[in-house]
Amino acid sequence: MKKNYSLDKNTKNNFSNLDKLSHEIYNDRKFARKYSEFAERNSINSVYEKPVTLSLLEITSKMKVLDAGCGSGIYTEWLTERGADVTGLDYSSELLSIAKEKNLPAKFIEANLNYPLDFFVDEEFDLVLSALVIHYIKDLNLLFSEFNRILKPGGVFVFSTHHPFLDFKHHPETNYYDTNIIEDRWRSYNVYMKTFRRPFSELFRLLKLNGFRTEDLLEPIPPEIMRETDPELYQEILTTPRFVFFKALKIN
Repeated sequence: MKKNYSLDKNTKNNFSNLDKLSHEIYNDRKFARKYSEFAERNSINSVYEKPVTLSLLEITSKMKVLDAGCGSGIYTEWLTERGADVTGLDYSSELLSIAKEKNLPAKFIEANLNYPLDFFVDEEFDLVLSALVIHYIKDLNLLFSEFNRILKPGGVFVFSTHHPFLDFKHHPETNYYDTNIIEDRWRSYNVYMKTFRRPFSELFRLLKLNGFRTEDLLEPIPPEIMRETDPELYQEILTTPRFVFFKALKIN
């Protein structure tokens, strides 16, 4: 069962009650525990998404990093192990509590990425990482603008997100050129998760508009190990990309 909620192009960023999309699910204690444990070992996250995201990162000791949408701290842990000075931010207090249990040398903030990050000063970070997060954000123009503001000159923004092609394939009833809210069932958790679906061009437009230059774009096929760990998913991703990965450089 799939549902779709269309947003008017001219007012898509002015809707109320969309600033915490799927928050009630991520902030459910039982779901948060199951999600954090499953994401550490399942094929789609640990075998496919995470290695590709990490391939776009160049971490040096004491580098200041914002893990935007850090969840239970999977990337935060990897970053701190390599000497980065990490701030993890998420809108789910339940996921943050799991991250804090890891006793990582990191700072954690409960905050909503739909609003200005005014608790950060200008040019505070060397890197912003946001893995599988931006499809929950209603105002990407504001978010990308804030990421530009808090990044140092030449700073890097790396993110992964749902591939627009896949979302449109699953929701052909939508207009591809519009921004829409879609809802899909996550069978492993028996929940219906709402996300925003945007055309590919919108991601490029908003990056450029907010002073970023795209340095790398990846649409990877699955690694061979997935043929053994999850053969059905492996065959699916061989012909239909699941995620898309961006590395962007702050140029102004």
